[in-house]
Amino acid sequence: MMPAVPVPRGAGIRIPVELKLKSGFRYDTGRRAFLSDAGERFDPSRDLPKGTRIVYKTPTLAEADPRRLSEAERELRRHMQVILPEGAAAEDYVEKIRAWPSVEDAWVGPQVSLPARD
Repeated sequence: MMPAVPVPRGAGIRIPVELKLKSGFRYDTGRRAFLSDAGERFDPSRDLPKGTRIVYKTPTLAEADPRRLSEAERELRRHMQVILPEGAAAEDYVEKIRAWPSVEDAWVGPQVSLPARD
């Protein structure tokens, strides 16, 4: 579906790659790597352009002790976004990201739209 009113070019709004981590994995923002409970480590930088950011959708839950979270909160903390630099298209990276050992699934984020005027 096409957006009602596309966002103007140069607005700085980018479409991310949305991803869901496999159970037992987390992203260490300091190391910029995915780590598993079993001690595995995966560095995603080789698959991404310079200037890419990987962020949790719920940063507060990501910082919390998972043993103290409810099942629903643990599920929410598995969701992340890969925000590519301007000029890079999410469609060009989603398959690479989907193949990462830490990722259960990945998809292109939704098209942003401004409200339609009646």
